[in-house]
Amino acid sequence: MLYKDVSCDIYIGKGAGRNLLKDIRNAKKSVKIVSPYLSPFLVSELIDLRKRKLEVELITTDNIEDFYGGYEKNIHKLIIQHRNTDRLALKERESWKNLTQILTYVGIGLLIVLVGTIYYLQDLSVALGLVPVSVIFMVIKFYRDKIKNKQIYTYWYDQLFPFKVYKSPNIKEENSVFIHSKIYLIDDQIAYLGSFNFTSSGVRHNYETSIKVKDPEAIQEVKKEIYQLMNHLSIPTKDIQLWGKQLYEEPIN
Repeated sequence: MLYKDVSCDIYIGKGAGRNLLKDIRNAKKSVKIVSPYLSPFLVSELIDLRKRKLEVELITTDNIEDFYGGYEKNIHKLIIQHRNTDRLALKERESWKNLTQILTYVGIGLLIVLVGTIYYLQDLSVALGLVPVSVIFMVIKFYRDKIKNKQIYTYWYDQLFPFKVYKSPNIKEENSVFIHSKIYLIDDQIAYLGSFNFTSSGVRHNYETSIKVKDPEAIQEVKKEIYQLMNHLSIPTKDIQLWGKQLYEEPIN
């Protein structure tokens, strides 16, 4: 995309992203971000925007700090786990539980009776009665294993707000593409383009460059570019369902 003769503000130096963060926090309707790298505290900024009912879109890569070992697992809050319950399987499992409970009482009762009888009669032949008791406990174990392995719950995952995570390319692949752009669109009225990522160091500490644009026609072009990245680019992305399985535990019952 090329758009000429646009009036803009230019920020250069340490903390060039401070004005961006201020405008994001003052957003009234929407915030759309393209940044290959993210930091936990800035992911929390997006979560706060969503809580305020703003429209939020995010395009990033799988180089997310708090997914691969950070202290604040805010990425978990962007991916929501939903659990479905198989009612028939649940009913069957409960019937097995009731059966094992009954068999346990029966087995323990028979065992007490047999031990008392052996002690009272002093006749070890009565011990043959332990055979059916053993069978009962074997049946109990069989059903307990079935209960343990019975799948009651299945899981699926949803996004807190629309976001796309592109996979980092293999550098050996000749035609691989890395989404390295940094684009910020606020309320479809303000756009920031520059060198800084949506990270703590990028926004606050690094020596960065940024331009702020309000030209309506340029804003429309930036909006189209973000739409293309969000919807049509044929670069491999992280599958939300597979990623959710990495982030969350999925007990089956």
